[in-house]
Amino acid sequence: MASYPRSGNTLLRAYLEKIMGLTSGSDCDILKKLNKDLMLMGLAGEGLVDKRVWIVKTHYPERYGKTKFYAERVLLLVRNPLDCMTSLFNMVCTGSHNRSITDGDFEKFPDHWKEFIKQEISVWKDFHNFWLKATKIAIHIVRYEDIVKFPK
Repeated sequence: MASYPRSGNTLLRAYLEKIMGLTSGSDCDILKKLNKDLMLMGLAGEGLVDKRVWIVKTHYPERYGKTKFYAERVLLLVRNPLDCMTSLFNMVCTGSHNRSITDGDFEKFPDHWKEFIKQEISVWKDFHNFWLKATKIAIHIVRYEDIVKFPK
């Protein structure tokens, strides 16, 4: 499962684990705080990329994971870029998956927010172009907005 950060991969992984009873993995370094937090939140397969997991989360090529792995198919999870970037900015500012800064903080530091968006929009675009142009792997696109609106 490939996704630009904050596109909903934790939500989709939780759905798949609860519905199908499987464990999903990731190519992340579980010694890093935010990744360890995901494991503590119930995603026990953090850091696993072997046969113990059917689905492996990656943010590649936006971020290189700790462990390389090879896939035959990809679920590409896509979310509205402004929503992703707002969520990512909140995560960067709070160091947390589930806390947010206030609306007033965006107003106090408008230059930081503008610079962040300016940088990340090209990263978001490059990430999706990489996967959409991948010719040697089957890709299935899932929209975050669809799984939120129609979880079943």
